[in-house]
Amino acid sequence: MENVISVLSWIWYNFFDRAAMMMMVLVFVGQMLSRRTLLDSVMGALKGYIGYIVYQTGTGGLFSTFQPIMMGMRQVLGMDILVNDDSLGAATLTSILEGFGRTTSLQMAAMAAGFIIACLLVWAKRYTKCRSLIIQAHILSGQAIDMVPILLVMYPLMNDFTCILAVGAFLAVKWCMLSNLTVEPAQDLTDGANMCVGHTQMIGDRIGYEYGRYLEKKAKKQGKEVKKFENMELPGWLSVFNDMYVASFLVMLLYFGVLISLIGKEGMMTVDPSLGAGTSFPLYIFHTAGKFPVYLVILLTGMRMFVAELTVAFSGISERILPNTLPGIDCAAFYGFVTNGSVITLSFLIGSAAMTLLTTVGMLTGFPFVCLVGFVPMMFDSATVGIFAHHRGGIKALVASVLTVAVADVFLAAVAAHIIGFAQYGGVGFQYDNAVTLAVFSPIWKYLGWAGYALVLAIMLAVPQIQYLKNKKGYFLAAEDWEQYKEVMGEDL
Repeated sequence: MENVISVLSWIWYNFFDRAAMMMMVLVFVGQMLSRRTLLDSVMGALKGYIGYIVYQTGTGGLFSTFQPIMMGMRQVLGMDILVNDDSLGAATLTSILEGFGRTTSLQMAAMAAGFIIACLLVWAKRYTKCRSLIIQAHILSGQAIDMVPILLVMYPLMNDFTCILAVGAFLAVKWCMLSNLTVEPAQDLTDGANMCVGHTQMIGDRIGYEYGRYLEKKAKKQGKEVKKFENMELPGWLSVFNDMYVASFLVMLLYFGVLISLIGKEGMMTVDPSLGAGTSFPLYIFHTAGKFPVYLVILLTGMRMFVAELTVAFSGISERILPNTLPGIDCAAFYGFVTNGSVITLSFLIGSAAMTLLTTVGMLTGFPFVCLVGFVPMMFDSATVGIFAHHRGGIKALVASVLTVAVADVFLAAVAAHIIGFAQYGGVGFQYDNAVTLAVFSPIWKYLGWAGYALVLAIMLAVPQIQYLKNKKGYFLAAEDWEQYKEVMGEDL
């Protein structure tokens, strides 16, 4: 018996106790189940392993680069400012996890449990009314990285098994509920491409789309048409924002240029040993901002490697076992269906301007709940919500919907971080969906305990049921046959 325990302990500490090794095992098993050859499955598993190591290198670099700035804001200026960005948030949450004596393998195990439970919910769609399954692996893994530390803080006495099951169940219901909200908007935008959104702003996608429909119907009743960007010409200089890395550098140069300047050279020298007395302060600011796109390249390269292999594993399972289920994929896949690229650019610019303004006002007024939003959520939350709002409601719907993104990512994310107790760490990854859901759910968990956990699951499970009751005749058709859905719905579409 002692030998068996020794073997199991060796397997645990050398495989399941290391996130990259856990990723490799998940990819290998999933791809074998998807009937890939043994050689392809081994190669895919190795790519997943290498990709995850690269991804961790990127998140670690971002954390080590920008942590001194956050320390400077606190120590020198006395400001308690949060950064809302997945990259910095992932590194912060990992440190919180380690404070509980847990490792990141717990997050990968919770992700696997969540995906299995999500498959069961979709398999039982006749009862659950869940029509979609997120296969976007970096969303699955990223949200598992978020939720394990969050629920450990809410329920600190959980053992590993309870944590995996609790987080897995929550994630599964959340993934199914939120992606299900985007079925009609995604099918409408793509005219039946049989996919939905599986990203971080699915609540905003649905709200923007519905507001756009409202404005469109209102305009039609008045004999008018909503105003769109289709026939508008924009200045050529805006093309600089078509390159994500250049745009991220410029935005971070502005953001961190202002913050570092406020702290001052002497203040930064107290928190960042790399800044010497003879170093040019403007060039220090320039180089610090430049590190963001560098680590972003590293992070995205690693992410693409392990996401590609995980997606093959997940999608193969869903296609064989769960027919007539829409896959939830990356929001960027929908940008190609936008009739005018200016919609994406303007959504980003409006969103970034609104977030910058709200952050500045919040800091100057001493508002306790305010975040400094990173480039990635600023770009993808704003742009994605904007395209769904604009599709039906034009410019007015785009502007109004993107402003809700700013409020969520700047204020609601900070509210959630303070309630959970993460504000002291300086960074979170609470983009739109997390910001909204955690701001609502965290007080329920905090004050109602496990009864609150059950209540949250019940609330989320009720959402698809309500959607079905509002549109029984076309609900499942929207995912199964879009052309027939349009015929059945007619003017109600």
